[in-house]
Amino acid sequence: MQILLSLALLAITANAVCTKITVRREWGQLSAADKNAYIAAVKKITARPMSNQYKDPTKMSTDDFSTTHAANAHWAHANAEFLVFHRAMLRLYEKALESAGWTGGLIYLDEGAVPTTWNKLDLFSKDYFGSLTRTQQCLTDGQFSKASGFVDLGDNGRSCVTRCGSGTMWSAKYIAANVLSTATTYEQLRGDDTANYHGTGHMVMGGNCDMGNPLWSPRDPLFYLHHTYVDKIYWKWQQLCPTYVTDYEGNLSAGKNPNPLLGNSRPVSPTLPLDSWVGLTAADVFDTKNDFLCYTYSKSAGDIDYTAAKCPKGQTANTNPWATNGTKPRRQDETRLAKRAATKLPSGSVTVAEGINGTSQVQVTCASKTSNYIIPAGCVIHKSFCSHISVKPANSEVAKKDSHCPMVIRPACEKETDYVRADNLKAPEPTSVYQYPTFLTDKQIRVRNMDHCGVRASDVNVMRLVDELNAGLQV
Repeated sequence: MQILLSLALLAITANAVCTKITVRREWGQLSAADKNAYIAAVKKITARPMSNQYKDPTKMSTDDFSTTHAANAHWAHANAEFLVFHRAMLRLYEKALESAGWTGGLIYLDEGAVPTTWNKLDLFSKDYFGSLTRTQQCLTDGQFSKASGFVDLGDNGRSCVTRCGSGTMWSAKYIAANVLSTATTYEQLRGDDTANYHGTGHMVMGGNCDMGNPLWSPRDPLFYLHHTYVDKIYWKWQQLCPTYVTDYEGNLSAGKNPNPLLGNSRPVSPTLPLDSWVGLTAADVFDTKNDFLCYTYSKSAGDIDYTAAKCPKGQTANTNPWATNGTKPRRQDETRLAKRAATKLPSGSVTVAEGINGTSQVQVTCASKTSNYIIPAGCVIHKSFCSHISVKPANSEVAKKDSHCPMVIRPACEKETDYVRADNLKAPEPTSVYQYPTFLTDKQIRVRNMDHCGVRASDVNVMRLVDELNAGLQV
């Protein structure tokens, strides 16, 4: 009875309307004193011993957050829980900072406003987060450098932070055109979180260093500025239509004992507990105006005008908070949307056989189509879908270290992976507004055990859309 009462009280608190809302600001909007105060709070909670619990953020260390992210990386990414899992993580981290004396809310880096010049910001200087270095080299300056004594937990124990990124991130215009102006469902907004603006941000700013590590990226304090930016995009989309705030769809399996059978993949539900975050469900982190979250976002340079898609089911659109003249709905093909909504998940089956050298051969049959996969030794199926499978380490303890198991495996390349520009499309020129983001190299894909076919197919789609925008075929 006492446990049930505690959970009920938590739910009531999480759904109550907050009275003093926090405004999360962009890094460039902070004074020098605020920047230093924020960093001081980060260093203070990093110096705490691990609490080995995830219920009371006032006792949590940065190492607690990094450890649970590493342990849950294989089911907190590339599935429906991605956005809500990280939103809960961010709020608890924010509460940890508050307990260390910082009350200015989480800070975000407006990556879309500086897609090519991000590395010239004072953020990446000796005064604050430190200059970029070479691969696997400790930060040589800044307040998180080895010389400053800053160390935290990673796949090699407590050690220095590394950061060796380069390249181009998704621009604000590209995110508006490719994400915010087209998505009418939660899953469309989330997209492929391993390769979109989220994944690109990690790889561009992190390279082969900590931020580029899919498990232990939170050990670089830059992680939280990046993910707060990702959350802002989620928040911006939620403002567009009344039902977007609570829209939550897709499939996932329970984090502890995922059911690998196709057709039994667990549909998401707002009332399902979130992995790691004790007492919290997805519903508790939908509305940023509730008493648990209680935050909003400042307007920054990347908040540009764009034409939003028409709200589904005839809803009246909210006002786009960043549009000069409010939202300008664009008609969708309502027949196509209705058919998509009525589509049922196909049934199927999965068979697993032993392969050579400890590998497993997996055959997935779905809607009369059969796909074959080879799972690396030491890995097992996490979830199976018609289009792909995700895997995780067979030994849960391995998840606490850098895992060789890819999060997503797709069958042999059935989609176009070599881009051929059509005659009616136009490549970006040096002065074009729309530019290609930085793509992963074959080596980067291989080192991270990512699905090569899936990444390259995504690259082709990105290049085609950029060319369409430059040719004036997309608005």
